Amino acid sequence: MDYDRALFKYKGQGVLGKAMKRSSLEIDLSNVPRQPAIPKSAVRIKDGASKYTGVSFRNKLNKWVAQITIDGKQHCIGSYENEEEAAVNYAHALFKYGER
Repeated sequence: MDYDRALFKYKGQGVLGKAMKRSSLEIDLSNVPRQPAIPKSAVRIKDGASKYTGVSFRNKLNKWVAQITIDGKQHCIGSYENEEEAAVNYAHALFKYGER
């Protein structure tokens, strides 16, 4: 949702419409019990990558992005200044939607 708001702010309504079509599922994390972040195993962490599952850094945005795959489609949960916050929101989404 934060990503979509930023698109609207900086690029206008047309781009926001395209973003909403791309991610048709609204990731609503209200009423989801608190979940701990899911750390990656040390073997899977590359230099500059997130140490948490479901989180990556986007240089273009200069933010951490949390994404989840649901029914074979990838959905953006949001973009964050803080890696841990992105990881916790990914864990919330995983709890609610699971890997489908």
